[in-house]
Amino acid sequence: MPRAKQAEFQIGYVWMALATAIFGGFALAGHLAFLIGFNRPLGVGFASHIQIHGHLQLIGWAGLFIIGISLHFIPRLSSAPISQPHWIPRLLWLIGTGLAVRFISHSALPYFDDGLFFVLFSWIAAASGLLEWYGVLLYLSLIASTIFGISKANRKPPFLAVRPYFGMMMIGFLLYATIHAVLLLQMAWRGNVVVGQTWNEASIHIFIGLVLLPVAFGFSIRAFPLYLRLPVPDWAVQRVAYIYFVGLLCQIGEILPINPFYDVWVHIANVGMSLKAGSIIYLVWKLDILLHIQESSIAHRDLQSSSDHRQGRRTITDGSEFGRFAWHIYAAYGWLVLAALAEVLIGSFGLFQVRFAISSDVIQHTYLFGFVTNLIMGVSVRMVPGFLKKRRVASARLVDVTFWLVNIAVLGRVLLLLLPSALLEGAVVIGTIAQAAFGLSGTLGLLATVCLAINLWRTVYSISA
Repeated sequence: MPRAKQAEFQIGYVWMALATAIFGGFALAGHLAFLIGFNRPLGVGFASHIQIHGHLQLIGWAGLFIIGISLHFIPRLSSAPISQPHWIPRLLWLIGTGLAVRFISHSALPYFDDGLFFVLFSWIAAASGLLEWYGVLLYLSLIASTIFGISKANRKPPFLAVRPYFGMMMIGFLLYATIHAVLLLQMAWRGNVVVGQTWNEASIHIFIGLVLLPVAFGFSIRAFPLYLRLPVPDWAVQRVAYIYFVGLLCQIGEILPINPFYDVWVHIANVGMSLKAGSIIYLVWKLDILLHIQESSIAHRDLQSSSDHRQGRRTITDGSEFGRFAWHIYAAYGWLVLAALAEVLIGSFGLFQVRFAISSDVIQHTYLFGFVTNLIMGVSVRMVPGFLKKRRVASARLVDVTFWLVNIAVLGRVLLLLLPSALLEGAVVIGTIAQAAFGLSGTLGLLATVCLAINLWRTVYSISA
């Protein structure tokens, strides 16, 4: 029987993710941050716009990138091609259509009175959740056949090591899509303009903890030793995944609206938060992605077995063909460590019933904006051209511009909420600068994403293979 052929990379996922971010997620972020930062009237659609922004960034921006790259990366890592590749472009249109319908219909709801159009747009928004849910189910069915359906003879140790991270991703995608479909149906049934906030917040924590972070870790463990000259993992990769998972479950238990043991679970959640964040810091340490103190120990590894291969690795990491893409990755993991350290402190202080004053919004955006967005931008300019057999990115200078824009934006987004209120009130100039930085953070993030889109578009359609 002839060996099944691997499916080609579907660049449509990248374009759909960028379009969703530019015209939806980051556009709304720029608008909302400007209103808050410059004390403008929030308007009747403020609450719904916040929820739409969050959803578009999770499923549209990060989610579509994950789906597109994982459908190309995981089958090759596991040597198990996608069983039904003809579904790959179809599920893109299911999820993409669902996102567009959600954006339009939910944005319009606050501007209608309780009448025919209000009811119509409410149920259209509910239908968008079902479209996305069905698309996610198709994606999970495709990826499950790769992750769990491989014969033992074909299972490779590198894939087995990271399989728990991708298993968490599958659980997270299913939970998030299901919760949001139910929330949108409930919103339409009750005639509300927003979905239930408590469950919405819980679903965001689920998606960050079970999808975004595990996927990033699994991908980094397998891909970055090649692209960043990191040591090949020889530590307990799976054990760290299980510790992370247990800590996350303990932490999430506190925020679920149906927890009957909340008073006791608060203490469990503090332990879980510290455990989860500690496992993240340990993982970053073992990856050696920030300090590079283990580089000398990898000379004997298979990836550096010959002088020709060593020269190839230098070309991958030190050449100018793809710009300073590694800066994005180093910045991403720097923000990740800061967020994890903050959670360790919150959890540790919480065990002694002492409140450590860092806003959960700061930590959430440090994970999402600082870590995930930087990682997407660094990985995409290095790996997407390679997937399409392009030997360089169109503009190394645009890679630098994107880096500075997005990291200034992240700093502006979290600075206002990190500074003590006494300092903001006492030092008017500092408070004004921090508030202006917050107000412009969304616009800077939007500009960074536009730069990335231009660079990738020129790379795909102007650079020869």
